[in-house]
Amino acid sequence: MFGSRAFLVDGSILVGARKGGTLLVRVSAEHGAALMTRPGVSPAVMGAKTMSPRWLDVEASAVADDSDLMFWLDVAREDGLAQA
Repeated sequence: MFGSRAFLVDGSILVGARKGGTLLVRVSAEHGAALMTRPGVSPAVMGAKTMSPRWLDVEASAVADDSDLMFWLDVAREDGLAQA
């Protein structure tokens, strides 16, 4: 889905691994705009469509180490799945 390998929890997308190492992350609409201010984060783009602030692309450089990756996994688990 969304051109990525999706990782699901209870049937809902947690994150997706996209080409080039980009991480697709689902978050709540309330937090999406604030999270986009972080370096390497932008609204997800699917073909010609820019997705809502609930779907973010996080560049590989922004998840380069384990603590950065864990931050985004925690955000997706606590914020994105709660809104699923």
